[in-house]
Amino acid sequence: MVQAQESGAAEPAAATAAAETPEAGQTEGQRAAAEAAQQLAAGEADEPVILNAPKPDARRVYVQDPAHFAAITQQFVIDGSSGEVLGMTDGGFLPQPVVADDGSLFAQASTVFSRIARGTRTDYIEVFDPETLQPTADIELPKDARFLVGTYQWMNALTPDNKSFLFYQFSPAPAVGIVDLENKKFDRMVDVPDCYHIFPASPTVFYMNCRDGSLARVDVSEAEPKVSNSKVFHTEEELLINHPAYTTRTGRLVWPTYTGKIYQMDLTAEEPKFREPIEALTEAERADGWAPGGWQQVAYHRGSDRIFLLVDQRDQHKHKTASRFVVVLNAATGERIGKIEMGHEIDSINVSQDAEPLLYGLSSGSQTLHIYDAASGEELRSVNQLGRGPQILLTHDMES
Repeated sequence: MVQAQESGAAEPAAATAAAETPEAGQTEGQRAAAEAAQQLAAGEADEPVILNAPKPDARRVYVQDPAHFAAITQQFVIDGSSGEVLGMTDGGFLPQPVVADDGSLFAQASTVFSRIARGTRTDYIEVFDPETLQPTADIELPKDARFLVGTYQWMNALTPDNKSFLFYQFSPAPAVGIVDLENKKFDRMVDVPDCYHIFPASPTVFYMNCRDGSLARVDVSEAEPKVSNSKVFHTEEELLINHPAYTTRTGRLVWPTYTGKIYQMDLTAEEPKFREPIEALTEAERADGWAPGGWQQVAYHRGSDRIFLLVDQRDQHKHKTASRFVVVLNAATGERIGKIEMGHEIDSINVSQDAEPLLYGLSSGSQTLHIYDAASGEELRSVNQLGRGPQILLTHDMES
């Protein structure tokens, strides 16, 4: 964050009034402005000061704003406990963000053009320090290496050791790019089957979902990748949402369908282990038009083994429209633990991984992050003015 103040001998009445003690009910911006005015009136801190963010914790949340396919984009870094915006980073066209589980870094795959929205294209990986929010690596990719697709969480991923960035390529043929973050350089492209999404299970093994309904296990420990397929776990009629929840800490993959049937797998370096599917909605609810909906529709809390699914009553083919409710499920049994009324049109959700988790609900339409107690559903605070069309919420998978 940057706090800039100008020195001057004269103190206008407005500055004097602003220097009065901040009152309760002020926004964070109003409070900071009042404190700055006090310091200026006292002749203090009249030089710009650049502050570091606190060390990341489980409640830090990153809000990625692709800005409705704009050429210049933003990512907001927010303290979920206070609702304070710690800072922002810039990005290019259709950024794809990732965060390290241990809080050591956050990064994004991005694309820029020499003439803003046209001209020579450059694809690159940018890595940021989580306290200074300054770039620590800027790694250019081969020409047109990155697949430009709407901002998704699992089209790109960090390996569990945080040493490699994996990104998806669709054209001219399916492939996964590997970027060496330790040595800050592009490594190679790996040919893969007609599959999508990337779920790392080890530094050298990741899984992808294939069109035939199976998972492909891809081992890149040698020069030539080794690919094998699991059993077919869903039919062509059972359409999976585009934003599953996954934790590299335990390898749990939580993947709902358009109707609220939830598939779960435990991915290890050796093989995927499939759990019995569960139903988030009753037959009566589905008949009454209830279904998952939004952009980032599902979140998983590892400590309590709970699933959070964004749902509402909707017409068919409206699965991308916002929802007003979240159902909470026991992931082991499928039992419904609760149903939270969000009070807003919510497009994306996520949950912090601490013992008393926060539930994050993002409204793209109002550019607002709503923060709830995940246990009670009570809205605790909100943060507005988050860009033009924010869509993705990421958290560090830390226990505290």
